[in-house]
Amino acid sequence: MTQNTSIVLIVATFAVSALILLIINNRKKATHRQMTAILKPFIQDEIKHIIIPDGIGGLLEIEHLILMEHGLLLIETYPMSGNLFGAETINQWTQLVDGRSYKFANPLRRIRISRQALKELAPNIPIFCRVVFNADSVFPKGKPGDVSVLSSLADDLSNIVSSTVKTERTSEVWQRILRIARKDGQAIQRDGEA
Repeated sequence: MTQNTSIVLIVATFAVSALILLIINNRKKATHRQMTAILKPFIQDEIKHIIIPDGIGGLLEIEHLILMEHGLLLIETYPMSGNLFGAETINQWTQLVDGRSYKFANPLRRIRISRQALKELAPNIPIFCRVVFNADSVFPKGKPGDVSVLSSLADDLSNIVSSTVKTERTSEVWQRILRIARKDGQAIQRDGEA
């Protein structure tokens, strides 16, 4: 192989790698835009990637917390596609993609621990949970409670809101959570705060 051929192969490999990364990045952005559009009617305020006390002497991370007029909404996203199999009480869920099987931990356990920690900070306020998978995810044996795929998220949230009474204390509790929570090791600064 000549030196010119080697250089062409190296450049082609980098170009293909860059193209794959660009496609993945564009897909993530499209999913983010779609999720933002779905959540917009429900959001009064929101915060992402915060750390709160877990209620038993430790800390845990909350991916996405939303203040709604009906309570708080806790969201965890799982960028997985394919056929998914899981149930509320099963420790390991399964993803089938292209004939291959992959195991992952039951995501409901983590989000429910997060909900319990939030209940310590927000007593008597409804706290809703959604584990959200990509729109091209399918649960052929049935979707567990508190789980949505991106394509069903709007309907799932509408059902939550329509069955819940509005609460007046959510803003007060929201401010308490923001005072206690940390982001990047620092107190959370909101617009207009010194």
